[in-house]
Order: sequence, then C-alpha cells, then structure tokens
Amino acid sequence: RAIVVTECTGTFNMIGCNKAWENLCGYAECEIQGKDSSILQGPETNYDGLRDAVSRLFEGEQQATVVTTNYRKDGSRFKNLLTLGPLRDDNGKLTHFVAILKNIGDVKDAPKYH
Repeated sequence: RAIVVTECTGTFNMIGCNKAWENLCGYAECEIQGKDSSILQGPETNYDGLRDAVSRLFEGEQQATVVTTNYRKDGSRFKNLLTLGPLRDDNGKLTHFVAILKNIGDVKDAPKYH
C-alpha cells in the first residue's frame, strides 16, 4: 500500500511516506517533506471529490474515499483510489491525515503533465 501522511491544516504539507508511495509517485520521501500534495495534481484531478472528502473528515467521518487522477514526478498519469483518514492525538485532537493510494490504472496514450 502506498501511504503518505500530511498536515491537517493549510495546504496539507506532506511529512512522510513509505517506499510503496515513492515507487508509485516517483518522488523520494526527502523530496516531498514540507511540500503540499498539489505536486501530484493536474488537469484531470478530481478537485471537487478531494475537497468533499477532506470536508467529511473535518466533520468527523473516520474515512473518506475518492477516485481521482494523480500525476507522477515524470508527468505520467494514473487513476487512484484514494482513501483518507484522520490521525488524532491522545486527546482526540486531529493532528494529521493519512492517505492510502491504490493505483487502479495507468492512463496511457496521453501527453504528460508538468
């Protein structure tokens, strides 16, 4: 599973990821720390779905799922089943989000973005 952890405020800067995420997206963990997740977004990204998913998490849902198109470091696209969840501290305060990305298909025969 490709996993990335983001801040839960501002532009949702990424703070860490696993090797599966690096392999899927083409970025090394050291390249994404402090960067917002827009580095994976482009013209075919489902922005409305992403905003809705994040809003549902802020409203207290424990999980939100959305299908979107993401872009790798090399500009190639992939369809992504994105599952988001909140991370909370011992007092129940929201501190971060975790995102699990599942590649549900490369998008071929199209120009690369970036």
